[in-house]
Amino acid sequence: MGFREWVLQDWAANAARPESQLILAWFRLAQWASVRWGRLARLVVTPYWLTCSMLFGVELPASAQVGPRLRLYHPHGIVVSPHCTLGSDCHLRHNVTVGNRVDRDGNEAGVATLGDHVELGAGCAVIGDLHVGDHARVGALAVVVKSVPAWSVVVGNPGRVIRVDEPTAVQEPE
Repeated sequence: MGFREWVLQDWAANAARPESQLILAWFRLAQWASVRWGRLARLVVTPYWLTCSMLFGVELPASAQVGPRLRLYHPHGIVVSPHCTLGSDCHLRHNVTVGNRVDRDGNEAGVATLGDHVELGAGCAVIGDLHVGDHARVGALAVVVKSVPAWSVVVGNPGRVIRVDEPTAVQEPE
């Protein structure tokens, strides 16, 4: 995949959301620069970080591993840990946190990973050393502190699986 395609890979997935397109194109550029430019990457990463966190309230660090076609619905109040991993085709709504757990000594005790096609509802938090399986859906305001199996629907605080959907024939994007 060429540079242009890599930077704009989220563009079509967020076609109706120009603010999401802007944030994600800049995020991909900051990721690309931080991998290839070394210390000079700060010239791209720092303005990206300041603008997104201060103007949009979105903390999506360039060090986070984010799969293609991330969708941001109402990109405000989104916080993603610098060490987390998000799979492809994930959906994040406003006020979502994907974060780490810190022990009493102040050491990071683990960070969440999301599989492919995961949807996170508004205001939910996915925190700690856990994995949210492929095609899982986390409801609004849920607090997930344990791993979630694939195709599950999770609600509540603490988050609990209320249903595991049958896998359907999902056609992967080309």
